[in-house]
Amino acid sequence: MERFVQFIVAGGLALVVGLWGSQIAAPSSQAWLGSVAVALVGVVALAVGINSQIDY
Repeated sequence: MERFVQFIVAGGLALVVGLWGSQIAAPSSQAWLGSVAVALVGVVALAVGINSQIDY
């Protein structure tokens, strides 16, 4: 599997898990902060995967 596809799939899954966890956990708890961090990592992974295929 192409590396950019791995980044996009992993980033999308991390984003969904992070957003889902942030809805379940109580705001300002450690679980909520962890979920937000996972969502941010997912966004970064999506950006890396997409950016690697853009020709300038």
